[in-house]
Amino acid sequence: MTFDTQTKDSTLDNLLKEVPRQIESLRSIRETFLTDAVLLGEIPSPTYGEKDRIRLVIDRFRENGLQDPTLDEFGNASGIVQGSSGNSTILVIAHADSVFSADTRHVLEVGSDFITGPGIADNAIGLAAVVALPKLLSHLNIKFKDDLLLVANVKSLGRANMEGTRGFLETMSRPTKAGICVEGATQGRLSYSGLGTLRAQINLNIPSDYDWSSFGAAGAISHLNRLINQLMEISLPKEPKSKMTFGGLTAGSSFNTSPRTGRLRFEITSEGDEVIDDLEKCLHEICEQFSLETGTEVRMEIVAKRQNCGIPFTHPLVKTTRAIMHEAGITPKVDPSTGDLNAIIRAGHPGITLGLTTAENLREENETIHLEPIYAGLAQLITLLQAIDEGVCEL
Repeated sequence: MTFDTQTKDSTLDNLLKEVPRQIESLRSIRETFLTDAVLLGEIPSPTYGEKDRIRLVIDRFRENGLQDPTLDEFGNASGIVQGSSGNSTILVIAHADSVFSADTRHVLEVGSDFITGPGIADNAIGLAAVVALPKLLSHLNIKFKDDLLLVANVKSLGRANMEGTRGFLETMSRPTKAGICVEGATQGRLSYSGLGTLRAQINLNIPSDYDWSSFGAAGAISHLNRLINQLMEISLPKEPKSKMTFGGLTAGSSFNTSPRTGRLRFEITSEGDEVIDDLEKCLHEICEQFSLETGTEVRMEIVAKRQNCGIPFTHPLVKTTRAIMHEAGITPKVDPSTGDLNAIIRAGHPGITLGLTTAENLREENETIHLEPIYAGLAQLITLLQAIDEGVCEL
């Protein structure tokens, strides 16, 4: 069903009037939502090790009102909030994995207006929002015509390269209006495009016949330091916007022994696909030259490579989201995604990523979320779902 602009505007206006009431009403069931966040957050869930957290997601889906939550072949948990017609589907997804290892102590500190602990912002609180959504909607007495397909996806981060989401979408046959990725932080985030990305690891090895007496001979750490300096000399264009981020350096385990192996992890993002292609060739050449000149073995492994994708800023889904944020007192900040949104858009569905609340110390063990902004964050999510359901966000 399609609607003219006047009808869409009128429908959206009516939804926006309900935002302040929703914010206040959500405060009254604070404990229900936060309980899910703490329960989920205290279960370690590193990428490729999400099984225990996903098992709890299935249980909490049932407790919160879903009839038959399922576990797919990729390890994703999902459930459906049945709509009155069920002719179409709205996808709501949050990644269940975390950057923290299973050895990290996952104990959350809950204060009057904060929760602190590893992974609470990225992404235990976002996952909790999806898990608690059936109960939140019931509390607000909100019903939909479309089905809501709620997904806790695995294998999203780092080397996994959105494996869980890509697998889920490849096997999903439901007609889908739109997809929303829910992140715990940061409130105001508005992602409607995915950046071109090259994620790689350089492995350096000192061979057994290495000449330690030659000029410039050094261990893996010193060689990687020189290699990093060379990479930092690469001239990145200002337009299209491009960035290189060094994310991890591993080598050695002692004080007085030069390590023979090391690895460097990094990521390049760019708004230009041709930049990604050119830099990939340049990096391979640098590694080959470095290997020949130093007598080391240097190999670059491509972990992930993605092209730019997205929907226009003028798309009704983006325009509607901005209007809802404004009504909820949230300032939008455009932030291109390198995460699961890419998979949704590449599968042919319009989509966006939203952040629920403000946070600090992201990806540190003392990661902290603030509780007061969450009610507005949840209200923006729920109102957007209503707008999609009512056809406001269709082209």
